[in-house]
Amino acid sequence: MRRSVVCARLIAAIAACAAIGSWAQPYPTKPIRIISSFPPGGTTDVLARVIATEMTKTISQPVFVENKAGAGGIVGTNAIAQAPADGHTIGLIISAHAVHPGMDTKLPYDSASDFTAISLLCRMPNVLSVHPSLPATDLKEFLALVRANPGKYSFASPGTGTAAHLAGELLKLRGNVDIQHVPYRGGAPAVQDLMAGQILLGFNNVNTILPVIRSGRVRPIAVTSTTRSPVLPEVAAMVEQVPDYESAEWYGMVGPKGMSKDIIAKLQAEIHRILNEPARKTQYLELGVELIGSSAEDFDAFLKAELRRWPPLVKQLGIKGE
Repeated sequence: MRRSVVCARLIAAIAACAAIGSWAQPYPTKPIRIISSFPPGGTTDVLARVIATEMTKTISQPVFVENKAGAGGIVGTNAIAQAPADGHTIGLIISAHAVHPGMDTKLPYDSASDFTAISLLCRMPNVLSVHPSLPATDLKEFLALVRANPGKYSFASPGTGTAAHLAGELLKLRGNVDIQHVPYRGGAPAVQDLMAGQILLGFNNVNTILPVIRSGRVRPIAVTSTTRSPVLPEVAAMVEQVPDYESAEWYGMVGPKGMSKDIIAKLQAEIHRILNEPARKTQYLELGVELIGSSAEDFDAFLKAELRRWPPLVKQLGIKGE
């Protein structure tokens, strides 16, 4: 009897040691999924794929991107919130994350409390561009045209509640113009219709629209930052003709709430390494994008400030969900 008791205790001890060993395995223990809340081809997707490719080179597991588009980013963001907090599912959020709580849409998550901040990735302006058939070559002519034709023109954006959408709504509010919003499922399809002349106006981030501007397939009218963009120095800042106007777009990496500090630190270190590579920073600056790579604490404070800033303005603008 004693021998059987000793054996049982020994087996239990071995099992416990094995369990402890499995808990202590270094992160990551399986592939890491980065969720992009918009379709392939747009800035969110491209940035996610750069990070995934570079992370795969230096960690012990593959990193892949999964596109979960829909509802201006809400579908993909909810997938991040619902994932286990083990660091194997993370994802990108954009400026719209701070806009959605001010809309009438019932969100399936709490924008403030259901996520773990990892790093602010980058910032950039949006650009108001038009199809070349539109008879306006600069901001002054554009404003005169749309004011003389209230309700005639519509503008495309990557989705309801995105920074590009908000840029258009701010123009309506601050610029005394009547233009209608047409939401798309991401920046790439919005740009495709703008190039084809299916829609004549569009707000898109500078990274998405810049190659199309340079090819001559669309005409830039204004940037949404408070100063002109170094990559489009000849294009007016909207505030030059529309007082009290400013709208920027940002991208950040988050995970579900409850992630450990050790996992956050490892992910943050990887992101900093990738975004601070000198050639990459230069490459993105040439596209009008400021790479940042903040600390988790700084991004958390920034995100809380955005969540205080935008919902009241969204309600004032009367922006509704899809």
